[in-house]
Amino acid sequence: MSLRIASFLKRPTTLFFIVLLNGCGGSYEETVAGIKIPIPSGMKKSQDKGVEISLPGFGGGQASFQGTMEPDKVIEFYKKEMPDRGWTPSISLLSRGGMLAYTKDNQSVLVTVGKSDGTTALSITVGGTGK
Repeated sequence: MSLRIASFLKRPTTLFFIVLLNGCGGSYEETVAGIKIPIPSGMKKSQDKGVEISLPGFGGGQASFQGTMEPDKVIEFYKKEMPDRGWTPSISLLSRGGMLAYTKDNQSVLVTVGKSDGTTALSITVGGTGK
């Protein structure tokens, strides 16, 4: 049986699909109040329509996502991705999920993660001046 598996893995298309399924990148981007935010591929946008506000000198918005990804994995994702994209961590409150805050160019992003009834909820809130 191990000979069959070895020959199966030698096929170029098999290797391609294994790499593809293991997640090259593992994320996509959503625009919240004009700011591109990385979202882990295990989280999908909620049916609820996001909120956006625009006032002279201030703009902001909020979007919600849900999925089966564990909250600690979502937190790990943002702890790596946001600094890699130039965002500076400012607040971190962690307990079975948590809240992370980042700043960049007069903008703030608040990432809130929690779990209820087997579903992980992710909320991205963006606010800042200069809009």
